[in-house]
Amino acid sequence: MAEASGLLSEHLFFQTKARLAVVIAVLSSHMVLPAAQAEAVDEYTIKSVLTLNLIRFTDWPAEVFKGNDGTVNLCVLGDDAVQQAFTLIDKKRVGDRTLSAHNINTSGSQLGQCQVLYVSMETNNITQWLQESHKRPILTIGETDGFLGQGGMVYLKMADAKIHLHINLKATKAAGIWISARVLKLATIFNP
Repeated sequence: MAEASGLLSEHLFFQTKARLAVVIAVLSSHMVLPAAQAEAVDEYTIKSVLTLNLIRFTDWPAEVFKGNDGTVNLCVLGDDAVQQAFTLIDKKRVGDRTLSAHNINTSGSQLGQCQVLYVSMETNNITQWLQESHKRPILTIGETDGFLGQGGMVYLKMADAKIHLHINLKATKAAGIWISARVLKLATIFNP
């Protein structure tokens, strides 16, 4: 049974990867954007789908979803290109729940509703955002240098036209968040 479940998960991963290629092709052919903005949208489209798959392979403490309306709330802090890309994964299924992507402002007042926080922009108060997120079991994903050292959980590093996944297991364990071993095999583990 575990082997069948593993094969199904692997099939879903590759199916999602194929869908991503189609989404990128459609976006590229239908959007007329300046070259730099189009490149940013493509990068964030990939990052949004990677985030969706990461969420699908993550478990939170059971109490996180008590009284919840069946959603996983993804809060996104970023510019227009980032927010546009993350609308593509809004309302996608995550197990028996539905992903709900929200753009949040820099005040952080909406953080209490989030199960996932994606921080794409460098902000002067990233440490404050992370400290606030540590009060709850929130999966934090970022893309700025030093994100993991400040207590972030997942760092998406763009290098050589590839996105490299780095995970801070100490931070995930402290929050009671469990990321599947299948994902961990693909990641570089950060040791502070």
